Amino acid sequence: MNLPHMKSISSIFMMLTATLVIPACKHAESSQSASVESQGRELPPEPVTAPAAATATTAPVASPLPKGVDAKDLDAAEKKTLAEILAEQFDPCGKPRSFATALEAGDCPVAFKLTQTLITYLQAGAGKKAAIAQLLKEVERINTLVQIDNGHAPRRGPADAKVVVTEFSDFECPFCRRAVTPLDKLQKHYGFALYYRFFPLKLAHPNAEGAARAAWAAQQQGKFWEMHDLMFANADGLDWESVKKLAAKAGLDMKKFLADFESPASKAAVDADVKAGDEAGLDGTPTFYVNGRKAETLGQVQELVRELMQGGGAALPEPLAGEDYGPADAGKTAAAKTAEEKPAEKPAEPAPGAAPAAAPVK
Repeated sequence: MNLPHMKSISSIFMMLTATLVIPACKHAESSQSASVESQGRELPPEPVTAPAAATATTAPVASPLPKGVDAKDLDAAEKKTLAEILAEQFDPCGKPRSFATALEAGDCPVAFKLTQTLITYLQAGAGKKAAIAQLLKEVERINTLVQIDNGHAPRRGPADAKVVVTEFSDFECPFCRRAVTPLDKLQKHYGFALYYRFFPLKLAHPNAEGAARAAWAAQQQGKFWEMHDLMFANADGLDWESVKKLAAKAGLDMKKFLADFESPASKAAVDADVKAGDEAGLDGTPTFYVNGRKAETLGQVQELVRELMQGGGAALPEPLAGEDYGPADAGKTAAAKTAEEKPAEKPAEPAPGAAPAAAPVK
């Protein structure tokens, strides 16, 4: 399978202090380079070097900013960069005018949200070029609507829910595992329909496709979510012997489980989900779609859910703060996450004559 080129990922819509930023298991550029990258879905700050002859008299003068833009936490140089970006970029709502003019007009709400995101990037040390690149990717993300047919995908929540969240996930992705509990909290809090779709990064995670097929086999006995929870909670890995033990622990009829696991239907179901993810432009796991709108953090999921509920006239519960549904590292800065990154490693090859644990069955 030739996997598409990786895209950089950014966060938007919620202040980072209240947004759960989940790092991602990244999609691979090709079948020869699939890997896991412990990389946060934030913009890493660029190195800052002082000018050779910097003096107190060379500090840049901040340019005027459009009304309504709160940039009090930026220094003069950062305000100048922000003003330049707003003057140079186009209106994110699509009108033939500048970003700054859209802010002045006050009729493009998303412009203010994107401006706050730009401010956050600049505070983190991003330079102008990097901030613009992330801005353009965010504009593309929020203006793209994807049609996803969830068919017979496993679901939590009501079948007739007006808000539908689709999660593409990989059972061997550590960041998908980290999202399980907070996503469950969000689903229970808002009552949306949550659909799980398989997206195993097979070359980076040798057991991922087999785990997905095992979950599909459990679904045939009405126990998908039991198997889902057990596999994500299993710290010992998802080799085939471990998966069979988990299936027994879930109370599955093992004879039927093994037959369903080995069936062509299980492979077809997983392949169909991977195709749907590719068509949606998936670039890593976990990735979420809220009524077809892409979200790359659980903070974005919550924001989109609330916007849809409010637009539909539904009563809104109080929003959950990041610390209420996120892991301990939810508030880490971009710099801290960048410092934790490790070089990508090539997946280990199975020993000669040994079948990959929980690997796809031919």
